[in-house]
Amino acid sequence: MSMSKTKSPKILYLSRGRGFSHAMNDLLIIKELKNLNKKLSILVASYDKGYNYFVDNGFRPINLGLKQRDELTLKASLRIWSLIRKFKPDLVVSDEVFIALHITRGLKIPSILITHWFFESYSKKHPIIPAVKKANHVIFVDTPEFHTIPPDFNVHLTFVGPVIREFDYTLKDKTRARNELGINIKDKVILVTPGGRHKDRNKLLKVSVEVFKELTCDNMNLILLTGELYEEYLERFKNEDRIVVKDFDWKMDRLMVASDVVICKGTFSTTWELAYLGIPSISIPDINNPIDQIHVNRMDKYNLTLRIDPRRLKKSVLLENVKKILDSKNKTTEILKEAGKLMNGRGQREAAEEINYSICSILR
Repeated sequence: MSMSKTKSPKILYLSRGRGFSHAMNDLLIIKELKNLNKKLSILVASYDKGYNYFVDNGFRPINLGLKQRDELTLKASLRIWSLIRKFKPDLVVSDEVFIALHITRGLKIPSILITHWFFESYSKKHPIIPAVKKANHVIFVDTPEFHTIPPDFNVHLTFVGPVIREFDYTLKDKTRARNELGINIKDKVILVTPGGRHKDRNKLLKVSVEVFKELTCDNMNLILLTGELYEEYLERFKNEDRIVVKDFDWKMDRLMVASDVVICKGTFSTTWELAYLGIPSISIPDINNPIDQIHVNRMDKYNLTLRIDPRRLKKSVLLENVKKILDSKNKTTEILKEAGKLMNGRGQREAAEEINYSICSILR
């Protein structure tokens, strides 16, 4: 396929639809990219929850009409192939839409893969592994200190650091965040963001409530983000003044900044955002998610979060870790110092510059 020679270089940006985090990061990268180069024509495509995130944030991508289970299927291949043939991009950017890399190599279209891990938990026979090696360039949205590059990884690689949102609230806004939430600045606040599957979410919420009731401090507050369990937990704690039940809150930075400790699932984006803000956290990663397991281990090693093995999750273990953070005098300072060493600004800017350099080089 020949490349277009128009004044508007064409980029097809494929955003993985598994959860919201890929779309959230991609939207930030795309905004930076548009600011860098006004001449770019960028077509964005996603599916499932990723597509929904774009739409909820005022963006209209192409809906590939796929489910998470379709990601490595013939259906996905045909829809992506058809879109590429129709749009005729000069460059395809794939945020972990792995099957697209086979197509771009076959059509001789330059491609960039965006990811944050080396797939070390997968066997070499896994279908993702050969796909990765078909990319022309890999943009790694993480810090290089967390990774060892595999000896057989021969694709051009650039570390740009984690993508971090532009926050409306930082630590200097703690009083404002507390006032808006109706919480006294002298109170202690525990935020629980369980995420994950229904069964795991319910267990983490349940144990967190047990821990909260063991704490003897009179000015303790608990905020629960419950998702589809909202009605159940709202009814259960409707007479509890110190327990706030929410289904979801798009102003997550406000909740984070208002909190003294955050109990979470240890997902990649959440842990990096908490570290960037300097908020102490306890991470209980999904036992079935090897990527988050590896990531949380690294964050714990650098004292950016406290890791609890999900198999050990019970009241006594969580209580011990919550008390450790609440009793610490310098935890926030330590987190900010360590995060500052590992992060070089926000990854979206560096990623956008790499993509723009690539498209300009292709059409030079």
